Amino acid sequence: MGKIDLSSETDTALIEATNVLESGGLVIFPTDTVYGIGALPKFPDALERIYAIKKRPQEMSLPLLLSDMTQVNDCSTFNGQELQTLAKVFWPGPLTLILPDVLEHMNELLTQNGTVAVRSPDHDFVRGLCAKVGPIAATSANIHGQPTPLRISEMPESFDSADLIIDGGECSYGTASTIIELGNGTPKVIREGPIPEADLLSALL
Repeated sequence: MGKIDLSSETDTALIEATNVLESGGLVIFPTDTVYGIGALPKFPDALERIYAIKKRPQEMSLPLLLSDMTQVNDCSTFNGQELQTLAKVFWPGPLTLILPDVLEHMNELLTQNGTVAVRSPDHDFVRGLCAKVGPIAATSANIHGQPTPLRISEMPESFDSADLIIDGGECSYGTASTIIELGNGTPKVIREGPIPEADLLSALL
């Protein structure tokens, strides 16, 4: 395991994180919400490692972090007006969108009932990393069902088995993102986080 301080080694962190991900490794990094652990979707063994370390149920698919709206095309062909509106208003930010019309090549660990969850976080490092390597399959760096970490020091020891840890200090929001499902009639809020449901529905009027 390597560890890099993002505040003093930003360029090194981006280079090393890119190298680890592109070699099939796991990286822990800060986002705007909580710390995450991620891998590239093209490495099934790395995705399985995330499930094992986190003790995450296999039936819970992994969401994808994106650099921006353009990378939605790497995951889904859905292009509804709700997607355009919500991404324009709330991305980058703590909003996860569940989309239908998943591309056929998507790993089954990333899809659930023909949908995929995507988010563009309000964190320059993570978006820059996604811009270099493509969408990153990532989830919070905590044991499933336990509190989510805002600092590296709050992560369970099992996460030390990741190949690289990027220490970016304390995360901003401190709570997991709001989740809304699109493409199946009326948009449905699955989980309310930093963005209130009322704000989402207001934006869609």
